[in-house]
Amino acid sequence: MVAGRQRIDHAAADPSPDAASGLEAGAQRAEGRSGMAWVHDTGYAPAYDHTGYPVSVLLDGTETASSSARTASEVIGWRSACECGWRGMQFYPRSEWPSRTGSAPDGVDGWETGTAAFAEWGRHLDRVLPELAVHDLAKQLADVEERLHAAVQAARFAGLSWLRIGAVAGTTQNLAVRRWGPTGQHLRPAAPEWSPGS
Repeated sequence: MVAGRQRIDHAAADPSPDAASGLEAGAQRAEGRSGMAWVHDTGYAPAYDHTGYPVSVLLDGTETASSSARTASEVIGWRSACECGWRGMQFYPRSEWPSRTGSAPDGVDGWETGTAAFAEWGRHLDRVLPELAVHDLAKQLADVEERLHAAVQAARFAGLSWLRIGAVAGTTQNLAVRRWGPTGQHLRPAAPEWSPGS
């Protein structure tokens, strides 16, 4: 599992981004799809156009994202897929990855281990959204900065000196005061926000 990437149940997913169904905002259901899918949910809107899933390949070469009783016996294998139309190159034959139901087994899905179809979809995201890592890391940095600021305030409340706080933070007393003191608010990075014109 990768930070920011979540697994959703397409069968239970509500197509509205504001649904109170337990899904994160932006996770949407693809019409007619059942089973599990992956969504990169860190608040970067373009990523929601790239819901991934293991697609079933049938005897006649066609693909289906659903596994009904009718198609289960026709499934010959799986590959990674994305809502944008991308398909992975790696084919996982059912003869090597047994499945009674026709659904992709865990070893093919790869969600739990960060491998297989899930990993290939992740590489697809990296290629089509190279800015996604910048967004995610900037957001993580802002979150850590906010937690660090709160920890410094708690340490000050507990009576620690700016000299001690600077030392444990690997900086000087003066820089600690400038960064986290009453006037240091402007030195903390803001969390990134995505807008359509960005």
